[in-house]
Amino acid sequence: MALTVVFTGCFTVTNKEDLRKISSTWIWTGGKEKHASASSPSIMCREMFVLSLWFVCIQEGAAIRPVVTFNPNYKKIFTTERMTMTCDVGSTIGEGMDYIWYKDNSPVHNGKSYTIQDARTSDSGNYQCQTRPGEISDPVTLGVSDGYVILQTPLYVYEGDNINIRCHHYPRYSAGQTIFYKDNEVLIDWGDDAEYNIINVTRTTAGTYRCGKVVSYQYEDETSVSVEELFQTPTISVTPHPVFRNDNVTLRCETRLPPPRQKTRLHFTFYREGRMVQGFGVSDIYEVYNVQLEDSGNYSCEVETTDKRVRKKSAERLIQIQVKSFTFSFIYISYLELFSHPNITVTHDVYEGDPMTLTCDTTLSQDINHKDVQFSFYRDGRMVQGFNSSNKYEVHSAQLEDPGNYTCEVKSSKNPTRKRSNEYNISVKELFSPPILRSSREGDNVMMSCDTVLTKQRPRTQLQYSFYRDGQNVQRFNSSNKYEVQFIEMENSTFTCEIQTSDSRVRKRSQDLRLPGSMFLYIIVSVGSGLLLLIIIIISIVSYKCHQRKSSANNPQPTPAFDMTHRKKNHLPKDKKPENDCKVENSKAKRKVRVSQDSPSSNNIYENLNS
Repeated sequence: MALTVVFTGCFTVTNKEDLRKISSTWIWTGGKEKHASASSPSIMCREMFVLSLWFVCIQEGAAIRPVVTFNPNYKKIFTTERMTMTCDVGSTIGEGMDYIWYKDNSPVHNGKSYTIQDARTSDSGNYQCQTRPGEISDPVTLGVSDGYVILQTPLYVYEGDNINIRCHHYPRYSAGQTIFYKDNEVLIDWGDDAEYNIINVTRTTAGTYRCGKVVSYQYEDETSVSVEELFQTPTISVTPHPVFRNDNVTLRCETRLPPPRQKTRLHFTFYREGRMVQGFGVSDIYEVYNVQLEDSGNYSCEVETTDKRVRKKSAERLIQIQVKSFTFSFIYISYLELFSHPNITVTHDVYEGDPMTLTCDTTLSQDINHKDVQFSFYRDGRMVQGFNSSNKYEVHSAQLEDPGNYTCEVKSSKNPTRKRSNEYNISVKELFSPPILRSSREGDNVMMSCDTVLTKQRPRTQLQYSFYRDGQNVQRFNSSNKYEVQFIEMENSTFTCEIQTSDSRVRKRSQDLRLPGSMFLYIIVSVGSGLLLLIIIIISIVSYKCHQRKSSANNPQPTPAFDMTHRKKNHLPKDKKPENDCKVENSKAKRKVRVSQDSPSSNNIYENLNS
């Protein structure tokens, strides 16, 4: 902790031990600075003496507000799982401190970290940590569930963060597919991925999230995600105030980071009349030496994170350089306002593909011709339309990259007066979600569908669909979101689909869908199907033959009568019965055979032959 002591007159240091405690000592002699010597008593004289020393205060930790962090970084866990909470003071000074933990305002633990090894539902509650002696942290809430599915979100969510939302099932069970919702709208349909990642969080990310998961049955859980401001909108301060000609002026861009994000690095820049006077850097100070009347104007500053994800600009502050007079009073000259402070407006809520018109409105005095007034427009501090006579800025077809903070500036071509409007935040809403290409097998063909979700506010929007194979168009834009292709033709092909509005103002393409090895799979399926059919035919024939033989054995057919005189007696053994077969040589012989129910049986015929 640094302490600066200011003395006037003379000060004598006679004790070497006292001098060693001084980290740095300066003596001014005739405007020159000298370092005091620790080897002999020193007398330090000047109109002002500044002593800067470092010391460790007993209550040094009192000015540091601790922050509770979780590992793993989720606000909700299951029973039997582990959670480690850490009391972070953001400095190595905290190594020698004492810590105390509270649960629901009751002390539960001493130490910088507090670990719950085997969580129970009774461990749910509000936790805080405190340095002793020192400040106490803000409370954080831990939830412990004994259900089947929980939706896990980070403990802190700030602008510009990358966050992971996890649909977690109880560790002792196996689970199936997962679905994610936000504000009752599907984010990710049923799939194997149990996590949903959001890159570069904005304030619009906030909402109610819900997930469903199959764990024997379908279970759901939901939670509310709030996005906190990473740093406050900056303000610009001026020292000294008021400012007189030939003064040295210091402008400071002031903002504040929340305790959990104190280590975030910020860059600062300064503007005068909308034009940059000091580029982005780590310094939050802009200095102007020996200011003159022409340095008067509207000053502002801008703050951004080093990764440029979060950027905020201060309101303008008018700095008017005044002239000192010791012989007469100030003379205040009133002047006629040529035009009023401009206001920027937009026609209506803007969706993708909509024409967007911004209007810069101002009221002119009678002493200025409207032809002498010019307008310009800016988005996030960068000019998008230079000065001209039109007070409108038009975007033919708004896209998702067009949102931002818009301002307009008005000036007179015959007068240096300029005025800029306040910022107007314009958001471009999504007309339909990015398409997802899906495929399903239907016999020997594959049906592909190009799916999207159209915003509920524009239900009558007509969409057209197109399909591509290996980058080549295979189905031109039409109203059908389906495309059918033979399975055998899909060998190592990559498919995509594209959706556009009927006026072609909004167009989005899906990610690639690759189906490798389809020919090999088709051959396997075809050969397997043929073999299976052949086996079924053979089994049918064998079954039919067996059935015929059983029928013949149970119901013997009468033997046709024919002349047996040509047979010899020794042709048939006595102990063997004749077969019922009758061989016919040709069609004429067939006509001679007569079979009837009153014909003698085979046994009678053979008996006659034996006799």
